[in-house]
Amino acid sequence: MLKELIIKNIVLIKSLNIEFNRGLSVLTGETGTGKSILLDSLGLILGNRVDFSLIRKGEKEGSVTALFHIKENHIVAQFLDKYNIEFEKELLIRRHINVNSKSKCFINDMLVTRNVLSEITDCLIELQGQFEDRGLLNIKTHLSLLDMYSNHNHLIENTKISFYKMVELQKKLEETKIYEKEICNDNQWIIESFDQLNLLDPKLGEEDKLNKTKIFLNNREKIFVTINQAKLIIDEDEGIEDLINKLCKIFEILNSVDRSNINQAIDIVNKIKVDVEELKSLLNGENIEMSEDTQNIDYVNDRLHELRSQARKHDCNIDDLIKIKSELKLKIDQIDNNKFEIDKLEKEYEDLKSEFILNSKLLSGSRRKSAMNLSKKINDELPFLKLENANFKIKIENLEFENASEKGMDRATFLASTNIGADTLPINKIASGGELSRFLLAIKVVLETVNPKRTIIFDEIDSGIGGAAANAVGIRLAKLGDNYQTMVVTHSPQVTSKGHHHYLVQKDNKNNNITTNITQLNENERVEEIARMVSGSKITNEAREAAYKLLDT
Repeated sequence: MLKELIIKNIVLIKSLNIEFNRGLSVLTGETGTGKSILLDSLGLILGNRVDFSLIRKGEKEGSVTALFHIKENHIVAQFLDKYNIEFEKELLIRRHINVNSKSKCFINDMLVTRNVLSEITDCLIELQGQFEDRGLLNIKTHLSLLDMYSNHNHLIENTKISFYKMVELQKKLEETKIYEKEICNDNQWIIESFDQLNLLDPKLGEEDKLNKTKIFLNNREKIFVTINQAKLIIDEDEGIEDLINKLCKIFEILNSVDRSNINQAIDIVNKIKVDVEELKSLLNGENIEMSEDTQNIDYVNDRLHELRSQARKHDCNIDDLIKIKSELKLKIDQIDNNKFEIDKLEKEYEDLKSEFILNSKLLSGSRRKSAMNLSKKINDELPFLKLENANFKIKIENLEFENASEKGMDRATFLASTNIGADTLPINKIASGGELSRFLLAIKVVLETVNPKRTIIFDEIDSGIGGAAANAVGIRLAKLGDNYQTMVVTHSPQVTSKGHHHYLVQKDNKNNNITTNITQLNENERVEEIARMVSGSKITNEAREAAYKLLDT
């Protein structure tokens, strides 16, 4: 409940402190006295964007402070806990603005952002204008209002969760498909390249080995001739082998002579004999290997050509072809895995889609049932507001899956007709401002039964009506005030007479210094103000009698 409102240096208000009570409070005053200043001030508390021209002329800063009494189980406690704002039974909200185009918001002296301020005060006050472009006249809000009345939060939450799970998986599926499309563009090239390298089967160090083999094959005949010539020198009569054997026999007779030089000479001859035998063995072995070697120069040249061609294709060294081959194999495996992953994700997506559609249908069924109940209650209110021939209903349309949202697959529209047999139209299409005002009041009376902890403020909801219709509106506002703190800015004497508390907005001019003041009226002052509203600037006894009658009804 709003207990106190303190306004400083806002438009025509120098300093103002207003205390409010439970029930229906009416605010009246002549046109131009500044009733809208109060609403502008409350707009600052609600987190509206600042119009810095609101600062009183000649002042550098202005402020609006609101004191609320909060019950322990009030829904606002959840948001205060969310932002670590401490409170007990009272909540002090302050908005400070200055001429330097700066604005600060405070909740219990804690600095907060404008968005936080809006989020919290939305639980405390609803400011209801006659021709608002949001709220009841905005078709986009109708589904949320119906859900608020329906009290099926578990169905809303289930639908919301399944929707976002489905959207998240759909995003992952689309990303996987995009990736698959990208790699599929190179798919054939990857497969062909891998097949070529797999068939070629390059080995580490193969280029160096092939180059050596190529040199050998190019010099094979020369090597063969050289080996045979060397063997002849070794094997022929009086060749190296015969000469070494003769040297060995010559030195045998000196074995018993213990002379250092002779002993070294014998060792050298024996070593030469062993080396010649090893040389002969090596030459014979090479001959055998050459005779068994079936490689030919064409094969080696072709192999080198293919390896170098693949290296150029992949812009790498020949030894790196082994790594390239492995990478291509991984890509091929990834392509296969990606296809498997897409199949898996598509199945999971269809399962989540079915879950979302099921939750949406359950939510839709609950909405349709609640819509009938809500329509009946609102239609029951209409006769009390002198709209006996009017009709209200809620149209719920099923959306195509492509237009679904976290709210499900429904669109809700509040429809109304003002005469028997007339077509029902969206409520914002009702031509008469007075009829529209009463429709809005009927809807608010019913909807606020499920959200009874906010202060409701109506701005000239009785505009365009008078007589019995205005009296009916006043009675309904008073009924609303019996349960919730309700305020109304009004020009109607009938509505004014139904208020539990009456505040008068006046403009004072002292020494060309114009200020707006708001005072709470006693019973006698109320009679005078209602009489003024009945008769105009000149209050007659007949007007006073009319005022007494209105207050007595």
